[in-house]
Amino acid sequence: MVNMNDVAKLAKVSRGTVSNYINNVRIKEESRIRVDEAIKELGYIPNVAAREFKTNKSSNVVFILPTVWNPFFSELTYQLQIKLKQKGMKLLLCNSQDDYRAELEYLEIAQQNKVFGIISISYSNIMPYLTSETPYVAIERYYNDDIPYVTSDNEGGGKMAVDELIKKGCQKLLHVTRQVDGNNALIARKKGFEEACKEEKVDYEIFSPKTSSAVFHKDITLFLKEAFEKGQYFDGIFCATDRYASYCQDALMDMGIGIPEDVQLIGFDGSRSYATEELKISTIRQPVEKIAEEAVNLLIAVVNKDKQKTSKVLPVTFLDLKTTKSN
Repeated sequence: MVNMNDVAKLAKVSRGTVSNYINNVRIKEESRIRVDEAIKELGYIPNVAAREFKTNKSSNVVFILPTVWNPFFSELTYQLQIKLKQKGMKLLLCNSQDDYRAELEYLEIAQQNKVFGIISISYSNIMPYLTSETPYVAIERYYNDDIPYVTSDNEGGGKMAVDELIKKGCQKLLHVTRQVDGNNALIARKKGFEEACKEEKVDYEIFSPKTSSAVFHKDITLFLKEAFEKGQYFDGIFCATDRYASYCQDALMDMGIGIPEDVQLIGFDGSRSYATEELKISTIRQPVEKIAEEAVNLLIAVVNKDKQKTSKVLPVTFLDLKTTKSN
């Protein structure tokens, strides 16, 4: 059976260096690469139970998210699980179902069980319940300078969508989003869209009702139907998520409006519902794997009390697919 000494020998480092790597203690980058390669080559699996008993430290990371019925959240969960496994840790998934009380319950359970840390996507006011005893990293949300976060460049993505629609000949733009308290990502995408439209002096409108996710599909359908019947013709639509873009696509097709011939459509996320799915809606793609990697690295930095830990805003890219015209 392969042991830690075998890994150290192959990597040409000390046993202590291997131990530090496994316990997420920072080591030299050159050593980290060699140890990582040796572990993969030998197929070494650390004795997690023994390590936790010895160090009195759990390797469990709690991931709290609002729902699993979202391709972006599902892909992010998958990538987080992979990145944590590479560090010898396990992911415990907690789906709050947009229930504030469920979030608080998960936070309390995590704190009582002294988990390695918490990574969370939350739109609730949980700040008063976050304690310094349990390391915490946020995704998509800024709380304060003491709580690190990882997010995509949502504002830049909104501007990118406007630029692409204008380049493709659109003259009247619409932004479709929803008012969700605490959802910094949606707010930033809307801000980027609006600022870009003003800078480019292009005619635009924003549809942003304060409504529930359950009825938003109907809200969009009704809005578009009434707008087009009144002659308010939009030839370019940027939606805050791919799901919202799908709602718009359904509504427009039912009205006999061609996509992208009559209306060009751009979403936001670029995540697949299943591994082999062919994406069809043009979209602003979030770097999901990088978000997961940075979130895990930040959590480890918090645990190690690394003063150099910094929040990350990651660049997005445009996927020119079937709902926009070729330039």
